Amino acid sequence: MKHTIYCFLIALLIFGSCAKKENKSFQGTWQLVQMQMIEREKVTNYFSDRYKISQIKMWSGDHFMFVGKYQVDTNVVYRYGTGTYTIDGNIYVEDIDYHFDKSYEGRKNKIWLEVSHDTLLHIFPVDDTGRPMQARHYVERYIRLN
Repeated sequence: MKHTIYCFLIALLIFGSCAKKENKSFQGTWQLVQMQMIEREKVTNYFSDRYKISQIKMWSGDHFMFVGKYQVDTNVVYRYGTGTYTIDGNIYVEDIDYHFDKSYEGRKNKIWLEVSHDTLLHIFPVDDTGRPMQARHYVERYIRLN
């Protein structure tokens, strides 16, 4: 009987270690340090003398949230959003519950998400293979705060 229990436990450990594990290396708090909008060939950099941006994004469990202050010249806009997400490889999909732009609420936002050391790359919108939409997409870089 003991032998059967030990064999079962060993098999459970082996199969458990082979199961696909989600990459959640992005869990925690990140600060936006670069943002670009790319429309066909034209690139607009949102970090410049004209654009003053302060934003953080946080992930915990299966929830995300972001909050930020964007200033262009003398116009100030506060941005925020929250919801849940799923991830499969580098394809990250947000289910948006609350958003500063009400038209996003209830929508899914498909994003290419990649982490390298203390830098997170966030490209959206993307298609099912992770390719950015050529008409217009955004590239955001974040650095880890914790």
